[in-house]
Amino acid sequence: MMELIEEAKLYIKQKPQNKDDVFLSLCSLNLLNAAIKKKEYKDVLSYGNIKPPVSKLVELCVTHKDDKLTEGLYYSQTEQCMYIRSFGFQFSFHNITITDNIKRFISSELNIPVKWDGIRLQPIAVELFILAKKLKDKIVCDAQITEFHNTLA
Repeated sequence: MMELIEEAKLYIKQKPQNKDDVFLSLCSLNLLNAAIKKKEYKDVLSYGNIKPPVSKLVELCVTHKDDKLTEGLYYSQTEQCMYIRSFGFQFSFHNITITDNIKRFISSELNIPVKWDGIRLQPIAVELFILAKKLKDKIVCDAQITEFHNTLA
């Protein structure tokens, strides 16, 4: 697991260039978010490894909305939670840093409310991370990711 955590830390430092890269970043952040809750990884991770990169990724998505890097973004002010949909999966991150661009997004008509779809991604963080790496390496295609998502729904 430690090897995957180190790999995920590297991926979140890279600037995503396309939808596949964004999915890999989200899966990396999800893996780190799941790992930090386990006693054995608390010494090697902090929320400082997770929250700023989430904000940076959201910032990229809201400032490049025409690139369709995600299938949907929604920030719930009451929950203080950013929902990001990618390849059908709904990722959620609480208490991220709200930049000026994210603030503009929140107050825009693009911030369309969505409900949480009830699929917990942290328990399958390793599987998602490996799937995202396979997508990046062109070992799997979009359809296979959608198929995996449909088995969970």
